[in-house]
Amino acid sequence: MSDFTGRMATWDGKSPDLRSWSDDELLDGLRQLGIDTDKAGFEALAKAAKLQSDIEDDWLVASGTKDEGAQVFLWMSVQELWERWRVDAWPKDRMARMFAYLVDAEYAHEWASRCHAPTGTQVMEALTAFLEAADDSKAALDELVEMLGMPSAAWPSKLLDAMAEWAEVGNVTLAMGGGELMATVLGEGHRDVFMATAFMTSRLYDRAQSAALQVPHDAPVKGGFAEMTGYLCLAGGSALSARYWLTEAKGRTRPKRSELTFAAETARDFIKDAQAMAGEIPDRTRKAALQAASQSCFYAVMAFAGM
Repeated sequence: MSDFTGRMATWDGKSPDLRSWSDDELLDGLRQLGIDTDKAGFEALAKAAKLQSDIEDDWLVASGTKDEGAQVFLWMSVQELWERWRVDAWPKDRMARMFAYLVDAEYAHEWASRCHAPTGTQVMEALTAFLEAADDSKAALDELVEMLGMPSAAWPSKLLDAMAEWAEVGNVTLAMGGGELMATVLGEGHRDVFMATAFMTSRLYDRAQSAALQVPHDAPVKGGFAEMTGYLCLAGGSALSARYWLTEAKGRTRPKRSELTFAAETARDFIKDAQAMAGEIPDRTRKAALQAASQSCFYAVMAFAGM
């Protein structure tokens, strides 16, 4: 790239450093490649684009450069200016990239190390607004995930893993936002049910129990999630809530005794005894309930693949 001048002459597409460039340096590099833009022009272009990749492709064609390093510069400049100038536009492929950034810690670290990435909260807000505007929010999110080359069934487990990580580093608000998003997109469940599920998948049992105890009885919780909530409530010391989720909730499963594990049998035998509701829950029963919750959580999460 010896024909370039200024900061552009030092550009190395294999070790990109755009984040350290000033606006003037970046725009000068683009001009050397035949792209003349400014903040107002780029913002208008971004807001009118159906896809972020359309701008990337148009700039590559307009430049006509065959230099691979220069092509990387053009591609990364679109992304960099979008982040740097905080353009509030979210075409579908950009939203897909941001979803990947949101739920994948390694991808997020890579992204943040070379771009002015938005915060997780900003991405969650944009994603929520995007899905609320869709006719079918689940189909819309499935499409975003498939644009990343992943099967649509992969996003629930990825989001649950991310929620546990966010809560672990103290960003409970973002984690709760993930739970709200799951309940909205799936059309059932409850924020705290999915928080409990996230904690269970990460073996954060005390937090899982606390989250389960917060689930209101009128929440539309079905299948294995109702069972998991009930077992966690019993493990957390609330036999009354456990009794509701395991014997009264509308969406609960109705397994035969032969279909239960020994842990689940122990938990259900305990709540059948009305006298036990007012007494202390034995430690043995709490441990059995926690094991049963782990098993029901596993099957409930596996069921995502069939949604």
